[in-house]
Amino acid sequence: MLYRSPNPDSSALADISAATVDMIDQQILLLLSRRFALARTAGDGVWDDEDERRAALAAIRRRAFELGVPVSLVADFWDRLSDASGAMHRQAKSR
Repeated sequence: MLYRSPNPDSSALADISAATVDMIDQQILLLLSRRFALARTAGDGVWDDEDERRAALAAIRRRAFELGVPVSLVADFWDRLSDASGAMHRQAKSR
C-alpha cells in the first residue's frame, strides 16, 4: 500500500508513465469493490449517526491535506462513498 506523499521529486517523475497511472486506477477500483462488499455484508464503512460521520470525514480531510491530495475532492468523494455504502447496506438487508 502506498502511504508516502504524492509529491515526488523530479527524479521520480521520469518513472511515471501512463501504464503506472492505469495500474493505480485499477487498484483504486479493486479497493472500492472490496469496500462496497464489506458495506453490503457487514455494514462496515456505514456511519450510524451524523456525529460519527462528521468526525470520520474530518479525519479523512486532515489525512488528505497531509498527503497533498485536494481536500475538497476527497471530502466530496467520501461523502458520496458514505451515501452509496449506506444505500448498498440497506438494500442488502432488505433482501
